[in-house]
Amino acid sequence: MRILIAEDDFTSRTVLSSVLKKSGHEVVETVNGVAAWHALQQPDAPRLVILDWMMPEMDGLDVLRRVRAQQTDQPPYIIMLTAKGGKADIIAGLDAGADDYLTKPFDAGELRARISVGRRMIEMQAKLEDALQKINESFKAAGRIQLSLLPKPLSAGDQVEFAWKFKPCDAVGGDIFNVMSLDATHIGLYLLDVAGHGLPSAMISVLVYQILNPHTGILVDHTVNPPHILDPEAVLNILDREFPLMRFKRHFTIVYAVLDIVSNTLTYSNAAHCSPIIISCKNDLRILTVSGTVIGVNAFAFGQETVMLAPGDKVVFLSDGVFESGNAANELFGEERLYQTLRELRSATIDDLVQGIYSKVTGFAESQPAADDISILAFEIKD
Repeated sequence: MRILIAEDDFTSRTVLSSVLKKSGHEVVETVNGVAAWHALQQPDAPRLVILDWMMPEMDGLDVLRRVRAQQTDQPPYIIMLTAKGGKADIIAGLDAGADDYLTKPFDAGELRARISVGRRMIEMQAKLEDALQKINESFKAAGRIQLSLLPKPLSAGDQVEFAWKFKPCDAVGGDIFNVMSLDATHIGLYLLDVAGHGLPSAMISVLVYQILNPHTGILVDHTVNPPHILDPEAVLNILDREFPLMRFKRHFTIVYAVLDIVSNTLTYSNAAHCSPIIISCKNDLRILTVSGTVIGVNAFAFGQETVMLAPGDKVVFLSDGVFESGNAANELFGEERLYQTLRELRSATIDDLVQGIYSKVTGFAESQPAADDISILAFEIKD
C-alpha cells in the first residue's frame, strides 16, 4: 500500500523508507509538515501516514489537527512518530486524532506490526463504507418507491380540488396519505403517522397504504349490491384489530374521512392524529376535535363526526411534524403559528395554501434539520 512519511530528519526518513519498501509498500516522502499537508490534499493521497511530531514550519500535531478538522469520507490512518514518549505527550497526540503512536528509536518489527494494524483498519473502513453506500442506495430506492405512492391526480369534476406536500426527515418516512375515489359521489382520504422514523416505520406505513385500498373490502364492501361504503370509525376499528401494538411494536395515528361531493358533507374518524382544520369562507377556523386513541391498543372508541361544508371552504390535514418543527432557539412552530398562517392564507388557492404552510414551517426552522416528517393534505369545495 502507499504510505506517506513526514520526517525532517534524513537518517530517520531513510530508515523508515527502507523498512517499508522491503515490506512491499510504496513510499511517499516529505521533509516537513507543510509538504505533508499539501501531499494529503491530493486526490490520490496515501491512506496511511507516519507523521513526525517535531518538524520545521508546521509540526506534526498541527498537521494532525488540520487533517482531522476536514470532513472526508476517507480519513487517513495516522501513526505519530516522536521521541516524546511521556504519557502526557501520548495523550495529547491521541486527543488530537492520532490512530497510533510509535516512539524513537523505533524497532523495525514494531513498525511493521503497527503498519499491519493500520492496513487492517483501512480495509475494514473500506468495507464499512461500501456496506454503508449499499444501505444508503437501498434507502434512496425505498424513498423513491414511497414517493410513488403519493396521491395521483383525482378527477372530481369541478366540485373539489386537492393539494398536498410530503417531506420526510429521512430517506423514507413514517407518514403516508392518500386520496381515492370510493364511488361516483364519495372520496376517501386519510393521513397517517407511524411512530418513529426510518425504514421500520416506512414499512408499516406502506403496509397500511396497501390495505387502505377501495378493492380490499376494508373501505368498501363489494359483497353487497350496491357496494357499501364503510363508516370511517368502522375502518379504524379494523385497523386497530389488524395492527396490534404487541405484534408490530409500533403504533400509528391516522385520520380517515369520507367526502360526499353531492351533499358537501365530510365524515371523519380520528385515531389520536392531528385534528383536521376547516378554513371557513364565512367564519373563523374550525378544529375537528373528535378523536380516540392510537391504532393498536384497542382501548377506547375512536368516535365519528359528520360536518357540513360550504363552497369556498378548505379542509387541511397535517402531520405533527408541522407543529413540532423547531428552530435554533428550541421553539416549536406550534398551533398558534399554524392557525395564524391559515388565517393569512384564507384566500389563497389550495395549491398556494399548502405551499404557504410548508414555506412558513421551513422558514421558521431556518437551517435546523427536520426532526419529523412533514405531511400536508388539503382540499377545497368549489363553487
